[in-house]
Amino acid sequence: MTWSEFRKYPRTQVDIPTDCIWEGITHHTRALSLGGGGLFVQVAEPIAPDTELAVRLRPAGHLPVVKAEAQVRYCLPDRGVGVEFTEIRPEIRQKILRLILHRLEEKRRFPRAPFAAQVEHEGGMLIGFARSLCVRGMFIETKKPLAPGSQSRVRYHLGDGGPIIVATAEIKYSVAKLGMGVEFVDLSPADLKRIDAYVGNEESWTI
Repeated sequence: MTWSEFRKYPRTQVDIPTDCIWEGITHHTRALSLGGGGLFVQVAEPIAPDTELAVRLRPAGHLPVVKAEAQVRYCLPDRGVGVEFTEIRPEIRQKILRLILHRLEEKRRFPRAPFAAQVEHEGGMLIGFARSLCVRGMFIETKKPLAPGSQSRVRYHLGDGGPIIVATAEIKYSVAKLGMGVEFVDLSPADLKRIDAYVGNEESWTI
């Protein structure tokens, strides 16, 4: 998984007890952010990028303990390290994504009603509800999400009185029976400006 792939998933701030195991030693620390692709954890001393380690944590009380193989991707001196999951059970990643999406929706300071988005793809067309819009993309609720890596054509009314927005989008990740995160590929400068004005100063959802 490349750095860009690691960053494709949504993430949220947390404060979760976490065990990091490397060189045969278990280090008790805390995760400060949780994403579908990995964690940012506090460490007492720097760990070199590419260091392999194992992580163990319980993301929420209703979820099982997560155990995953990981690799250090970057280090922030006196703060911690960003680690990427290199081996994690798919169903566990799905549970983490569901948890993150739920928390992100709860955190929005100015909740907006979801709006309909038409998604045209090779297999046909579907209608889903769009949430968590930002200038980079959105999350589209659908019971039949498309495969990550595929492209589609997305059409939706922003609700600002302007014309319909049409954009090519890439499916970055999908959550079974819940939806998919899409990233815009070719938005026009005018549409980017409209979206930026629409979301205002809300905390942006990141893919």
